[in-house]
Amino acid sequence: MGLGGLWGASQAPESSEGTLTQTAWIYASAMIAQIPIVVVYAMLRRRCGSRRVVEIAMTAFLVFVPMAFAVAGVLHWVFITAGIEPQSNLGHETLQALAGGSWNTSALIIILCVTIGAGIFEEILYRGLILPTFTAVLSGKTAWGAIVATSVFFAVMHVGTSAPSAIVGLFVLSVGLCWARVKSGGVIAPIVIHIVFNAINIAIVYSTTL
Repeated sequence: MGLGGLWGASQAPESSEGTLTQTAWIYASAMIAQIPIVVVYAMLRRRCGSRRVVEIAMTAFLVFVPMAFAVAGVLHWVFITAGIEPQSNLGHETLQALAGGSWNTSALIIILCVTIGAGIFEEILYRGLILPTFTAVLSGKTAWGAIVATSVFFAVMHVGTSAPSAIVGLFVLSVGLCWARVKSGGVIAPIVIHIVFNAINIAIVYSTTL
């Protein structure tokens, strides 16, 4: 993923759109670089084990998404007061790039990568592969130890691109995604939640900037 992003940054052509064009290349390259992860997952999991997808996805979404927004919002206010974060409503650098750029092909590529691409690839990686690995390693009586470990890892991987308050919010979101993965037995439910969550964030950006 990282190597794909670096290659995309090096291949991005010079453009008047600058950052937005480069971001589109980085995201598109990173998505392509993650295709082997999907192949590995498909080989390890030959059949779809998801069950009660709609019910579990809706439950996790209605509980954990508002909780993630609330936690991130409260911490953002606290961190602004403490001088830790700037007074901005956008907690991720990709959202900032979209807000500062114009609507064009690069923006569309970014949106597709952030919603559908990230929803599929990140869920297969974190909830499809990493969560079961932590579950096997920790060998606890419940899955909560693995859920917390996976969520910490998921949140830490966003350090550098997200504000501290947003990172804590992502931890909360990840707990919900992991719960949906465990309860449904597959990655379809967390994929749907992830895609919708990211789409909501992008919709908020455009509703306040256009």
